[in-house]
Amino acid sequence: MARIIALLIKVGFGGMIEKALYHVERRAELENDRERLKSQTAVALARHAVNEAKIMADYNKSKLAFPWFWVFAGLFIVPLALWWSAVILDSIFGFSWSVADLPTPQMQEWAGDMIRWLFYVGSGVGALRALRR
Repeated sequence: MARIIALLIKVGFGGMIEKALYHVERRAELENDRERLKSQTAVALARHAVNEAKIMADYNKSKLAFPWFWVFAGLFIVPLALWWSAVILDSIFGFSWSVADLPTPQMQEWAGDMIRWLFYVGSGVGALRALRR
């Protein structure tokens, strides 16, 4: 009688145990697939970012090597440099020039952008020249 009950339990529960094990294995496979997809996505995004950075570096390298770019940039930077020089000289030596701040917030923002741009581009040019050597 015990053997018959054991056989019935084994046959009856055997299917449930097999199904449970199958579901556990399948869940583990899905988790692995999910992690693999996350890793592949991260790698693809990193590759895309590197490719974009290379494209932008090539673009900037071409742009900075073009002499007319610097002529055009100079049209904006030279007046700003003259104004900054006047402000500095007036504040140090106390001349009677009364060099005022730029008249509008938009011009102040523009001047700040130009200064940042000048230093960023200058740093970029220096880095490109260092890489060429």
